[in-house]
Amino acid sequence: MKTKKEKEKILKDLVDKFKSAKGYLLVSLLKLPADSQKRIRDLLKENNSLFQVAKKTLVYKANPDFPFTDEELKLPFAFIWNFDENLSGFQALKNLKKEGIELEILKGYLQGKVLNKEEVLAVINLPSKEELVVKLIGSLKNQIYRLDNSLKYPLNKLILLLSQIKSTDKH
Repeated sequence: MKTKKEKEKILKDLVDKFKSAKGYLLVSLLKLPADSQKRIRDLLKENNSLFQVAKKTLVYKANPDFPFTDEELKLPFAFIWNFDENLSGFQALKNLKKEGIELEILKGYLQGKVLNKEEVLAVINLPSKEELVVKLIGSLKNQIYRLDNSLKYPLNKLILLLSQIKSTDKH
C-alpha cells in the first residue's frame, strides 16, 4: 500500500498530465501481459507519449471533470497519454498488432471530445503527418509535370508539323 506522500505525488503527476496532454486513451489491462506492457511503454516513450496505470480514485481527484464514470470503467485500465500535436503516440499503436500485441481500447479523449472505440481506431489509423506531406508533395509534383507537358505539347506539335512540311517539300 502506498503512503500518503506517494499518493500525493501520483495525484500531482496526474493533474500535470491532464493539463499538458493533447489527448489520452483508456486501454484494458486484462489479458495484457507484463512483457507486452513493457513493449508498449517503450514504443510510446519513443513517440512522446506515456503508458500509465492509475487508480480510479486518484484519477477522479486529479480531474473532477473526468468524462468517464465508474460504470464505464469496470475493468482495470491504463492511460496512454499523448503530448504532441501530431498524435504520434496514438499512431504508433498501429504497429502493435504486427508484433502480436492485442490492445483493447476502451475509450479516448482528444481535443475536449470523448471518443468511443471506433472513433479512437479511426484516429489511430489516420496517416501520419510525414505520410501526408509525402502525398502532398507527390501530388504537387505530378501537377507540375502535367502542366509542363501541357505547355510543351503545342510547341512539340508545331515542330512535328513543320518537320513534316519540310520533309514533304523536299520530295
